[in-house]
Amino acid sequence: MTRRELNLAIFAGTADRPLWQPRLEEWINWNRTRDTLPARYADLDNSAIYDDLRCSVRYPFWGLGLNQTSREGLVECWEEPGADENHVVTHHRTGSGTITTVRQLVRENGRVVNDRIREFPVKTPQDLRVLMDMVEAQEWTADPAAYAEADAQVGPRGEPNMFLNSSGFTDLIKFWAGLPGTYYLLTDAPAVVDEYMEACDRRDDRQLEAALQLPAHIYNLGDHATNEFTPPPILKRYLLPRWQKTARLMSEHGRYVHTHWDGNSAKILPFLQESGLHGVEALPPLPMGDMTLEEIKAAVGENIVALDLIPTTHFLEHFSLEECLEFAQRVMEMFTPRLILGVSDEISGVGQIQRIEAISELVDKLYGLPD
Repeated sequence: MTRRELNLAIFAGTADRPLWQPRLEEWINWNRTRDTLPARYADLDNSAIYDDLRCSVRYPFWGLGLNQTSREGLVECWEEPGADENHVVTHHRTGSGTITTVRQLVRENGRVVNDRIREFPVKTPQDLRVLMDMVEAQEWTADPAAYAEADAQVGPRGEPNMFLNSSGFTDLIKFWAGLPGTYYLLTDAPAVVDEYMEACDRRDDRQLEAALQLPAHIYNLGDHATNEFTPPPILKRYLLPRWQKTARLMSEHGRYVHTHWDGNSAKILPFLQESGLHGVEALPPLPMGDMTLEEIKAAVGENIVALDLIPTTHFLEHFSLEECLEFAQRVMEMFTPRLILGVSDEISGVGQIQRIEAISELVDKLYGLPD
């Protein structure tokens, strides 16, 4: 059995073993940009590094043939320098007005390595109407040739997972209004927030229509649902209906969909069964998150696939290799065969890659690694 075949079998409920599928891109890219990759990996591409570590691949190393565009003439976007060389200002203009984002560039040894939002663009209900215009303008087209190229590049390493939109509510928190700003909008103008969420639902319908034209089998909703972002009242109002609708559509087409929960989620775990989702990705157990493995197991039951579950912190020097391996074995014993073992959320740039290799050896010893 190949890693790809096992990947699908786990979602289908016909597997008898876990799949070891840690996401390594953050570690690879962080070290590659700093010229700190171990010598054995210095001249290897991502695929070869995965092969050397005997790991499965979850996400392709480039797009999967789903192209996003904005309907011409509806949104104008331009960028200009900020207050200094470390700030950039981006403007979006629609028929409803203009919103402005200020980003701070993060430099390391004179090189830009990241950026963060210093000033969110959506502060008022009218700003939110500008964002609604932008959402309504978004369209997607399927590109079968690009999908085939990415699919072939992954090969037998795993079944490529396709990214879909995250919830419009968590998008509002992450990119447009921030956490306090989102809840102020919800308090001051709930009807406008509802209109925005309805626009996001229509956007998602357009994306799903295009995505289902491609032969992908597994999809991910990058929701970033957490206790803080999406407490139960918000989850029930905005996320649960979306999950149920998407999961129902995927099941009708013989596909699978999972959601990304990468923070404290103990308060929302009880809603997993009601969601209809086929899997949940990146739940961080104690001591990194606020959930025990037993609580997660009770939530996923025997029908929902758990993806990841080894905390990122266990790949740092604060925990011994023995503790890391013991935790990995405990996860496998509790969640197999509905388990795609990985790192919650990902191994960080300063994580010890030797531990990934050690877990590969452990999985091989206990269950045998697929081809």
